[in-house]
This record gives sequence, structure tokens and C-alpha cells, in this order.
Amino acid sequence: MRTGTLEVNLSGLLPIIRKYLYTHTDVFLRELVANGVDACQKLRALALQEGLSLEGEELKVEIIVYPSKRQLILRDNGVGMTEEEVEKYLAVIAASSARDFAEKYKETDIIGFFGMGFYSAFMVAEKVEVLTQSYRLEAPGVRWVGDGSETYTLEQASRPEGRGTTVTLHLLPEYEEYAQVWKVRQIAEKYARFLPVSIYVEGSRINEKPLWREHPTTLSEADYKKFYALLYPGQPDPAFFLHLNVDYPVNLQGILYFPTLRPEAVLEKAGFSLYVRGMFITDDLRELLPDYLQLLQGVIESSDIPLNVSRSQLQVDPTLRKISQHIVRKVTEKLKETFEQDRKRYETLWEHIGPFVKYGMIRDEEFARRVRDLALLKAVEGSYFTLPEYLSRISATRDPRGFSVGFYVQDRVRQGALARLFQNQGHPVIEADTVVDPYWLSHLELREGIRFFRVDAQEAARWLEARDREGELNHQEVQAVKAALEQLTGLPVEPLPLGVQGPAALLTRQEEQARDPLRSAPPARLTFNVQHPLYRRYLLSQDRRWLEHAWDWARLLSGDLKQEDLQAFLERDWALLSGI
Repeated sequence: MRTGTLEVNLSGLLPIIRKYLYTHTDVFLRELVANGVDACQKLRALALQEGLSLEGEELKVEIIVYPSKRQLILRDNGVGMTEEEVEKYLAVIAASSARDFAEKYKETDIIGFFGMGFYSAFMVAEKVEVLTQSYRLEAPGVRWVGDGSETYTLEQASRPEGRGTTVTLHLLPEYEEYAQVWKVRQIAEKYARFLPVSIYVEGSRINEKPLWREHPTTLSEADYKKFYALLYPGQPDPAFFLHLNVDYPVNLQGILYFPTLRPEAVLEKAGFSLYVRGMFITDDLRELLPDYLQLLQGVIESSDIPLNVSRSQLQVDPTLRKISQHIVRKVTEKLKETFEQDRKRYETLWEHIGPFVKYGMIRDEEFARRVRDLALLKAVEGSYFTLPEYLSRISATRDPRGFSVGFYVQDRVRQGALARLFQNQGHPVIEADTVVDPYWLSHLELREGIRFFRVDAQEAARWLEARDREGELNHQEVQAVKAALEQLTGLPVEPLPLGVQGPAALLTRQEEQARDPLRSAPPARLTFNVQHPLYRRYLLSQDRRWLEHAWDWARLLSGDLKQEDLQAFLERDWALLSGI
């Protein structure tokens, strides 16, 4: 047996870094800006350690473009490097000056770690020049030049600006857009606007205040709304917000916003961003947040979150689970606090926060347990029930198997007339008009022992059945009307006593089809009211218009009467009532 030593083929490694380490070329600018910021942060730390004076000096990273030369320049006035440091950190892949500095000085504000970011420049550049001057002014300046191969040149050179580092990228022709101001500003604002060091793009400072780092007691509601407008320009104010600021069990800061929702946009990913030490990392937080909270908006920041080498994806480990659990707990606490302190305000917010809560209850049993008594159901007349209140209201309405029965509409305008029939019988009718509601109703059926029926469901019609039998047709009359209606409509027809004052007919669907949000359920059956006087008039006169009138009334109640049929309905109604 013999022991060997692994070797690295440098000529093969650099092309891998250039083409495959990062998912998008834009991140090279993030990496180079991060290096400049780290250089400034190191200088701040050293100033405290060594008594250096930085009074009146703005530490900064500047981004300058020269479109005609296809050049992009990044310039900082940070700690700089000596010739020895250039050879140690630029000429050795995965040697991280930031990591070494952080470990030596116990500095926590350093972004870099892996020692790979500098080489991302070769994704877009055919040549990179580094001109640097150490803060140790007795050390000469150094120029390093590389073309992405395993060779480079190194020489002493003066830096006109003095202390700091200038990185010049000679861009490949296919990446000349990175020498355009609009392009680099767009990228810089995405990744770097909340960094603790001033960032300038062509002389314009892009930094914004990271509001999430402020203590909540120092901020007003207007501050939070202003920050939301900065993150999501053009969007309406959020429904409400939650400020996270904890040190244990993990370091976590952030602001969560519940956006103002449109029903058709409920399940769209809203845009939630992760920052580490002020640097934007990703908005793909599938590994950090439960899916129902990814509908929220805002930012979170944590130095405890593990990242992969490219810093564009999260590394799955127990820390992520702790953060996820903490966020869920804080969301439920905020909901409970708002409900208990101001129920009326909570009810006005429900239109916007309800879809989050409902979706969370479907996806997460523990979340469902915590928010069960905070979930609201909206009645068609506009009032709200908590789930316990609703269960109490419908407790007396039970099907033959003992399940409580509730009724709902998915379109209050189209199904409003039918809803009133159930309300007149003493049944509360709720609205279920968002895309998540059909699934939430099914969840409640499973967990709470309820049966929900849409007001035009076949299964719902029996709850309108009259107790008395005044004016009811006899068996022979029922069969005659039934056959005539079947011939007129082409639908199965069912007789049912709905009272003398009840509707002449109801157009019903199967509940399973009616609830399915992915398909439009066709009418499945016509239920005609065997107590309605309209049918006696038909039997006496044999005037088919009475049946046509009942058919149109049924379609009108269910919202199925087409606009072009409405005029004929009104004319027939007038004619029949006038005795013509």
C-alpha cells in the first residue's frame, strides 16, 4: 500500500470556475463589490486595532465604465494589499484574505469566505488588471495582470489614488453590455444597495438604509411603508408587516410584509429576498421558508445561514430549520396579537392575509393548530365568523350521518339570489371566492367534521325542502310536468317541495364538480318546485311558456341566463303576468 497526494489541474480548474461555478454572469459584479467592501471593513477594524485615523474619510467602492474601451473599473479605498498578499491571495485559488482576516481579528462584518469570488471576473473579461497599494504605505504598490489562464504577471507600480485597490476588467466582446452605466447600475442596486460601505456608480451613490437593522421601537408605520415602496415601487401599501429582530437561537433580522392581494394573484410568488451582511444573495428561499410563507414579501438577513461556494444557493442544514420554525412562530404570534388587540382591523385585513393563513393551514398541521381560532369565514352579507363561531352557528344543521352542513358561494353576484334562499331558511352562507378556498374547505371538512355545499349543488337543494305540503302537485301531475321539463331542457329533472313562496325551479350541479377550480361545472339537474303555482297554470293552459319561464328563472338564479336570453325572458314575464 502507498499513500498519494491529490493534485489539482489548474488549467482545467479555471474554465470550470468561469463557466460552471456561478449560475449567472451578473454575479461577478457582486463578488468584486464584496471584495471592495471587505477591504474597507478590514481597514475600519485595523484602525481600531492599530490606532489609525480615518476621521473625515468616506470609505467607498466606485464603479466606473468606459464603453468605447469595453472596460469596467471597480475602485476602493480600503486596506489594499502588499506584493506578498497579492501572491498569496490572487495567485492561489480558494485562498481567502477575508476568511484569514476574520479568523485572526474575530471580525464578523466580512462578506468573503471561500476565496473564489475574484475569479468570477473571468466569466466576462478576457483580461483583468489589479493595481493595489497597501495601507502600510512603506510597502510599494503592485500591479497584477491575468487572462484567466494559469499564468499571470506581477510588478511594482504606483497607484495614483494611494491606499486601496483598482480592478480593471477588459471585457469580452460578447459581454460589452457590462460597460454600460444602466447595466452596472441595475446589478449594483440589486446586490449592493444595503451594504455598509458607500457604493458609487459613475459618481452616484446607490446605498439605502437597511431598515430591518433598526430597532422596531424607533420606527413608525410610515417608515415601514416607505421602505416597502422602496422594495416594491408602484405596489399598493402592504396589509401589515412583521419586524424580526432576534439573536437566539439564531441571528436573524428582517421585515415581513403581507402584501395587498388580488384574488387572481393569491398563489403567485411574491418576491422575498435573503441578505447576508447587507449583500443580496437570493430570492429563491424554498429551503428556508415553508411554501405558504413564500407568498410574503420583504427581506431577511442572517449571518448564520450557510451558503454554497457561489453564494447563490442555501446549504441545507439544521440552522435553516430553526430559522424557518422561528419565522412561522413569529407570524402566528403577530396574527394572534392583531386579532386580540383589534378584531375589526383584523377583519379588514383578512381579505389580504386570509389566503396566507388558509394555505398555511392546508400545508402545515402545526401551523393549522396554532391559527385555527384566528381563521375567519366571511358571510355573504359582509360579517365574519371565527371558525369556532361558525361551527356553533351551523351545529343544528346536520346531514343523516351527523356531519354539520355549511353552504357557500364562489361568486356572490352570480349566486347571490340562491344564497338568499338559504339565508331565509336560517342558514349562514359564506364566501369562498379565492383560488385557495376550494382546498381549504376540503381541509376543514377533513379536520372539523363539516360538509360544505355550494348553494347550487344538488346536495344543497334538499335543505330548502318545505315542511308543509300546501299546493303540492299529485303524482300524476308531477310526472306530466317532469316529462315536459325534461323535453324542454334536456336535463334530468327532480321534483322537490320548496314551498309556495319558494323558487319555481333550481339549476343544480354536483358538488364535486362545482367546487373544482380547474373546470367549469355544467348544469347537471333541474329541480322543480312541486308546490309552485306556476305549474298548475301550465297544466290548466298547456301553455309551454310557463315552463320556459320556470327554466329561465332557474338559469337566472344560478347566473346561467345569457344576456341575449334576458330580453325574451322579460317580455315573456310581462306577457304571462298580463294574462296574454
